[in-house]
Amino acid sequence: MRIRTVLCPIDFSGRDERELAIAIEVARTFAAKVVLHHDVAAAEPGFSRVWEWAKGHHAGALSEADATARLQALLDGVSGTVPAEAVVTSGPLVESVLALAERLAADLIVLGSHGWSTQDHASVTERVIDRAPCPVLTFQEWAVSPRFRLTGDPPRRAVVPTDLTPASAAAVVYACALARDIGVHVAVLHVLPKDASDGAVHDAHRMMDKLVPPDLVDKVSSRVRRGEPGAEITDYVEIADPAFVILGEHARGFVRRLLTPDTTQAVVRGIRCPAWVVPASAGM
Repeated sequence: MRIRTVLCPIDFSGRDERELAIAIEVARTFAAKVVLHHDVAAAEPGFSRVWEWAKGHHAGALSEADATARLQALLDGVSGTVPAEAVVTSGPLVESVLALAERLAADLIVLGSHGWSTQDHASVTERVIDRAPCPVLTFQEWAVSPRFRLTGDPPRRAVVPTDLTPASAAAVVYACALARDIGVHVAVLHVLPKDASDGAVHDAHRMMDKLVPPDLVDKVSSRVRRGEPGAEITDYVEIADPAFVILGEHARGFVRRLLTPDTTQAVVRGIRCPAWVVPASAGM
C-alpha cells in the first residue's frame, strides 16, 4: 500500500490534537509526510506553499498571520517525529481542502467532525468525504476511544463491512492491503436480511472467503449478521472494539445523503472508533 502524503486540515478547535495524533501515527507507520492545512478568509503568499483561491467569508476566521503562527507552533511540536509542512489557503473551505488534496496527490485526508449533516446544516467533513479524491480517515468529536494505533502487539483489529457488490470491492481490497503491509487483523462483515436462511448465511461466508487472498487467510476472517445493515454493523463494531472501521462509498452526492438512507453515513455517525472511508475509485 502506498501512503506518502497525509493531509490534515486544522481549524484550531478542540479536535485538532486528535486529528494531528492520528495523522502522525499514519505517517509514522508508512514513512509518509504530514501536511497541515488551514483555510482563512484571505491569505497572501509567504508561508510554506500557499495557493490563493477565490476569496470567501468564514465566520470567525483567523487572520493569515495568526494562522501562520499557530501552524508553525504545531510544526515545531511535530519536529523530529515525522516529516511535516504547512499550507495556508484562502477561499471556500471544502473546495480548498479538495483542491489541495488534488495538488498534493494526497493519499489520505485525516479530518474529524463537529457534527454530521442535517436539513439545516451541511457538514464540512461529510462534504469532503463525498468528493475526496482519496480515502478519508474521520472520527466524531464526541467519540471516546483508546489512543489510535495502527501497529502493536497484539495486532490491531479492523472491521470492513461489505454488501458483496462490485462497488464495495475497493474497501475490502484496501483492508487486505493494510492486513498485508502492517499486520492488521480484519473482519469482513456482511449483513443479510433478518429472515435470511442458513443457506444464505453459508453462501455469504463462501463469497467473502473468495475475497481473501491466499496469503491473508490467517489475518482476514468473515462475519455474517442478520438485520438492518446500519444497526447491525454499528452493534458489531461496539462488540468487536476495533482500532478502526473501513467503509466503502458507493454513490456520492450531498443531496442524496439527505434524501435517502445511507449505511456509510449511519455507521460513521454511530461508532466510537475512527472510520476509514474509501471511495470506489481509490488506487492502492
